[in-house]
Amino acid sequence: MDLKKHLDRAEQALSRGQADFAIELCDQVLDFAPGDANAAGLLARALVSLKPKGGLLGKLGAGPSSLGARLSRMTKNPDGEARQLRRAFIKNPANFQKGAAWADALERAGYAGAALEAFGALAEADSDCAKRASALAAAQGEVDRALEYLEKALAANPRDTEAVRMRKNLAAEQALSTKRYDQAESAQDVAYDPDAFLRAARGQDAPAPEEPEQPEA
Repeated sequence: MDLKKHLDRAEQALSRGQADFAIELCDQVLDFAPGDANAAGLLARALVSLKPKGGLLGKLGAGPSSLGARLSRMTKNPDGEARQLRRAFIKNPANFQKGAAWADALERAGYAGAALEAFGALAEADSDCAKRASALAAAQGEVDRALEYLEKALAANPRDTEAVRMRKNLAAEQALSTKRYDQAESAQDVAYDPDAFLRAARGQDAPAPEEPEQPEA
């Protein structure tokens, strides 16, 4: 299978309003490459573009896949869980919680790039997904993108104190990093710490520095 050709066709289909065909193509790609970031993002975008078709039929259709996902999690099979949750989201695209669960499973399976793209596509429809996308983008060093996702979260709920704190901390970390770079004599003097960006995006404090051991008297 030519994955790139499949994704190109899916992108074209989505641009023509053929979301169902785009979803089918992306699903085929993800069966072969479950961590493909482009496929995950495109699939999520296509599902979000569909008009809500929830209700009883959607829930019933997603039921077996949701059960399979729970069994995969019990057996510590994150790849299987992600696959089942993807199918559940496809069958019930009105349920963004299933989309978020799929993206979360992708992250736990080690597909951080795919998780970022999935959460990013869901960010337009769900502020919690926007915050998760921000944290993942920050952890991968994409600070500007992380801040953009936080703006989406705050556009949906300007009183979201968690998003406000995340934006403040991330902006401070960005400014500190820029200051370190400006003051460094060379690029090698700047130590990039992705964990620091992730802590900032999640509103967590930096760990306290270890105290030096005192010499014995």
